[in-house]
Amino acid sequence: MHDGQMFSVTEGIFERIRHLVEAMNRLELQIASEAEVLKDHYAKASAAMPEDKNYFLNGVQTGSVVKSYLLTRRGVEVPGEGTVQVPEFIDSVLRFANYPKRKIEVLTDLAAHLQNIYEMIGSQEVQ
Repeated sequence: MHDGQMFSVTEGIFERIRHLVEAMNRLELQIASEAEVLKDHYAKASAAMPEDKNYFLNGVQTGSVVKSYLLTRRGVEVPGEGTVQVPEFIDSVLRFANYPKRKIEVLTDLAAHLQNIYEMIGSQEVQ
């Protein structure tokens, strides 16, 4: 290969990598958008939660230390530590997830929990 061909090959590699970076940026924007939708739904579900009920967010983590997170009428309660507002909690969960694939898995888990929460608080549509 002479210099012109080598430049052409590396130029093609850089172009394909640039496309991957752009695709990853689009994916991160889609993840952020879905996270905002979930924050809104979780806030509404929290507000609709009866005072005497809570929902254990099993398998959801905001850090390497495993804690219990309970969705309550007041937000997400961490027993013995206090209550965190829903948007802050979801942001923490996604920050801990770190990588796009893991973030998507976390969004899937949160959506499944949301479905269970809606079933728990009643068949009425949460608006």
